[in-house]
Amino acid sequence: MQRQFDITLELKTDAINIYDLNSIKLQADVILKNIENQINKCSQWKSSKEQPLSLNTTQNTRIQQQDRQWSTSINKKIQQPRPFSALSGVGTRIKRFEDAKDKQKIESQQQIIDKCPLPQKPPKSALALNQLCNQELIMGNFKLETILGSGSFAMVRLGIDKNSKEKYAIKIYEKIKLNDSQKMNNVKREISILKRIEHQNIIKLYWAIEDKKSINLVMEYISSQSLASYIKSKPNRILPEKECLSLFYQIAMAIKYLHDLNICHRDIKLDNVLMMKTNVVKLIDFGFAICMPLNQKTNVFCGTPHYMSPEIIAKVPHHPASSDIWSLGILLSRMITGEYPFKGQNDKDLYRQIQCQKVKTNQDKKINENVMRVINGCLEKNVQNRWSIDQVINDPVFHKDILIPSVKVF
Repeated sequence: MQRQFDITLELKTDAINIYDLNSIKLQADVILKNIENQINKCSQWKSSKEQPLSLNTTQNTRIQQQDRQWSTSINKKIQQPRPFSALSGVGTRIKRFEDAKDKQKIESQQQIIDKCPLPQKPPKSALALNQLCNQELIMGNFKLETILGSGSFAMVRLGIDKNSKEKYAIKIYEKIKLNDSQKMNNVKREISILKRIEHQNIIKLYWAIEDKKSINLVMEYISSQSLASYIKSKPNRILPEKECLSLFYQIAMAIKYLHDLNICHRDIKLDNVLMMKTNVVKLIDFGFAICMPLNQKTNVFCGTPHYMSPEIIAKVPHHPASSDIWSLGILLSRMITGEYPFKGQNDKDLYRQIQCQKVKTNQDKKINENVMRVINGCLEKNVQNRWSIDQVINDPVFHKDILIPSVKVF
C-alpha cells in the first residue's frame, strides 16, 4: 500500500502543468486532498486488519511495529511547513522552461529580422543643394566688392564677373550660421522659389553657387536704394498720390503673380522693395517665402513687427496670402501718410494695437477716400472679409489718370 501511494504521488506531481503557476496551485490542492483521502483509507485498512487476541504476542508486536513505520513514512511526506512540499523541484523546471521559451522567442524574432529587406536610402529631396546649385560656376569667377546690405544670416555684396565685367548682387549665406536643418531648408526653399519665378517687378536669380563655406545667390543688380530710403528723401517722407499709387500697383502686381503660383512672400515691407531709375520697383528677399496651396494653413510667426497681421501675432492657423494683403495695406498707408497706422511703445504694445485698435490716420493729412477704401480693405482684421489680391489691383483708384508701367512676364 505504501508503494502504491508513492506511485500515485509521483504521477500527480509529474502531471502538474508547469506552464501556469495558478494551475500549479490548483493541482497542489487536489494532491493534498488525495493525500487526505489516502490517509482515511489507511485508517480504515488498519481497523479491518486488526488481529484477534488469540494471536501470539510476537506476531501482534511485529504487526504493530510495521503499522507504526508505515504511518511515520506517510506523516513525513505530508507534514511539512508549507502546503507545496509535494512540489519540490517544480520551481527549477519552471525556470528552465521560461529560459527555453525566451530563447525561442528571441530566435523567432531574429528570423523575422533576417527575412526583412535592408532599409533603402531615401530618395534625394527636390530641394537637394546639388540640384539647386550650379555645378559649373565657382565664386572665383566673381570679384566681391562693396556690401549692399546685411541681415541675421546673410550678406549682400556687389559682385563683378571677372570676364564680362557684369555687375551682380550676390547674397551670401555662411554655412556656419546655418547651424540647424530648419535654417538650411529655408535657404533651399528660397532658391527653389526664385528659380521658378520671372517677373518685371521681382528680383531675378541667375545662379546659386555652393562652396565649402557658403551658399551664394547670384542675382540681378538693381541699385542700393530701397523704397524706404527713397521715401525718406522726400519732403515729410510722403510721396505724391499718383506716384505712390503707381509704385504700389507694381508691388501689388508682383504679389498677384506670386499668389497665382501659390507662393506667399511673408515679409512685404518698404525695405524689401528696390527702386530703379525708371521708377520701376523690384520685390526682393524671399527668405520667408513659402509655396502653399489655398487649402492649407500655417501658424508660423514670421515677418517684421509693423507689417504683421493679427492672425500671425495670434499664431492661429491661416493661409499666408491673407497676411500678404495685410502687409500691402500697411505699406500703402506708410507711403501715403508717412506713418504706420499702428504704433506701440514696444513690440508687445504694438501687437496689442494691431489686434484690437481700428486703423487710425492723421486727420491733418487728407487722404483720398478711394485710397482709404483700399487701405481699409487690406487692413480688415477678419480674414474672411479681407480683400483678395484681385480686389486690390482691380480697384478703380488704380485706373484713373495714373501712369502704370506695363508689367512684363517673361
